[in-house]
Amino acid sequence: MRRELALIAAVLAVATPLAARHAAAIEPLGAGEFNVKAKVDLKSLDRADFIALLTPAAQSEGGSELVFYDFADTLCDLLAKESQSFTAKTGIKVKHVCVDGDTASQQLIAAQAAGSKPPADVFFGPNNDMRALTKAGIVANLPLVALVPEAKDLDREAALRSRGFEHDGTVLPFHRNQTVIAYDSAKIALPPTGLVEIFDYAKAHDLKVAVTNPTKGGSGSGFVESALLALAPECQKDLYDFSLSEDQAKAVAARCMPKIVSFFRERQGLIDYTNGNENSIQEIANGVVGFATVWEDDLYTLAAKGMVPKTVKPMLLASGEVGDGDGLFVLSSTDKVEAALLYVNFLMGDQVQIDKLEQTGSRTARLDLQTAGKIPDRLAVYLVPDQLYHERTRPRINGLISDAAADIFVAQVIAQ
Repeated sequence: MRRELALIAAVLAVATPLAARHAAAIEPLGAGEFNVKAKVDLKSLDRADFIALLTPAAQSEGGSELVFYDFADTLCDLLAKESQSFTAKTGIKVKHVCVDGDTASQQLIAAQAAGSKPPADVFFGPNNDMRALTKAGIVANLPLVALVPEAKDLDREAALRSRGFEHDGTVLPFHRNQTVIAYDSAKIALPPTGLVEIFDYAKAHDLKVAVTNPTKGGSGSGFVESALLALAPECQKDLYDFSLSEDQAKAVAARCMPKIVSFFRERQGLIDYTNGNENSIQEIANGVVGFATVWEDDLYTLAAKGMVPKTVKPMLLASGEVGDGDGLFVLSSTDKVEAALLYVNFLMGDQVQIDKLEQTGSRTARLDLQTAGKIPDRLAVYLVPDQLYHERTRPRINGLISDAAADIFVAQVIAQ
């Protein structure tokens, strides 16, 4: 009897994982059927057998090339080398093409509309274009976030949305960037982490704060968004309402900006407004200011070139600061689904994610990938520690509200 029970238990132990696998079979997003044609049964895939099932089919393509469109000029050389590494490991050829993001998006949409096969299989493109690309049928309705092994533990905000567009996981958050406050540690041993406290500190220590004009640099518009989150928390629900019309967005900005306008007007003597992201970095690098609004990856890249003193470091407000990024997806028109899936998994893997962070300060949305100890110490000081980054990063607000808020800031604060 015991032997029979043991045999039943062993059968159940094997059967249960199989049942769980079929219960968790992937389904197309936003439609009843997948809008791509694959050699394997896509619904049979899961993270556990992803590599084993896809590799034979992908390698059967022989000399056929997977075409990868890459819009990031800062990552172009690096990703070309990474693609060569992928080919060396798998035998799957990749044609890496550097493109302008918006131009490539329009090219893909135009080809689809004309009934022609778009000239790419995988696209790393600007997040702002993901809504239009999806509506045009360019994006494969594959649940990449739920399927790709290297995407098993992603920041949820980054994983399911692209600048407010809810794609539910068809686009992988390949690259992330972050607005930060840079400070000069030679002048500021222990920087305050509150927005009000930073300006109080600057006043008490005869320091200035460089703020990028929000209509001339993303670190400035991001700073205004972060100021809205810090000083007008009652507006947060509206700030993240991406269904608003342009007029409605302008109304939200008009209602929520007075606190921000008053705050900065009262501190005009402490602020040096700059005309670009790099201008703000130059001011703190040259010792003109004690604090500056910057992009973390810009600061990191210039520091790696020896253009920023070792005393300049990044920090994030305790109330949070907005960050953004750009996504990666498989095109619905590809006839190389298996190779494309293997390739996006490779791009989300440790090697590429760490390499791009080390070379350009390009963040990862992977919560399971710790970067501490993997970046040279001389460069790691120009990055916010992982834990603080994940705790304090915030998604960008509605872009229409941000644009209207930036115009108000320029007219009512900078121009005064």
